[in-house]
Amino acid sequence: MDVSKIQLMFQMQAMSMLGNRNSSNLSNGMQDMTFQSLLREAMEQSFRASVPSSPSRLSHPGQSPLAYQVPVSVEKSQGMVNDISNVTSGNANVDQLIKKASARYGVDEKLVRSVVKAESNFDAGVVSYAGAQGLMQLMPATAKGLGVTDPFDPEQNLMGGTKYLRQMLDRYDGNTELALAAYNAGPGNVDKYDGVPPFRETQNYISKILGKA
Repeated sequence: MDVSKIQLMFQMQAMSMLGNRNSSNLSNGMQDMTFQSLLREAMEQSFRASVPSSPSRLSHPGQSPLAYQVPVSVEKSQGMVNDISNVTSGNANVDQLIKKASARYGVDEKLVRSVVKAESNFDAGVVSYAGAQGLMQLMPATAKGLGVTDPFDPEQNLMGGTKYLRQMLDRYDGNTELALAAYNAGPGNVDKYDGVPPFRETQNYISKILGKA
C-alpha cells in the first residue's frame, strides 16, 4: 500500500476532527464518509496487488480471491457455452488426452478444457485443501467409483473426470449449468436446491467456465 496516501488520508481525518467544533453534523458525516471511502479503496487496491496469478499446488483453485468478490449472475452465462474459446494447456500431450476423453464420452472438448483450467490450471499434481486431486480435481472416493486408480496420471484423471461430467450432463438432461454446479458442489446440493446452489464459489465457478472457458 502507498504509505504517502495513507499519511494524506490520516491528515485529512485529523483536519476533519479539528473542524468538528465549527462544522455541522452533516459536514462531519460527509468528511467521515470521504475518509472511510478513500481508506477502503486504498486497502482494496493493496489486496488486489497482492493476489497471486496462479493457484498453489496445495490450494484449491476454486478458492481464489474471486470467491470473495460479488459473483456474476449465473443467469448471464446461460447459453454462453457456444461462445467458449479454445483454451489450451500449453502441453500437447494433455491437449491430446482431453481431445481423446471428449470423443470417448461425447462431451464438448472446449468445455472439458475449461473445466480442467478452472479446476487445476492444467497442473496434474495439484491437491486441494479438501483432498481433490489431479487435473480434474477428483475426490478419492469419486475417483475410485470411476475406476481411476492413479488420480495423478493425466490420462486416468481426464478420462475419469470427463466420464463424471458426462454423467452429470445426462442426469440433468444436458443442462450445462446444472452439470457444472453438480461437478463443483455435488449433485446432492443441486437436487436439494432444485437448481444451482446459492454458493458463491459455485456461482463463480459456472460463470468463469461459461463466460471465458
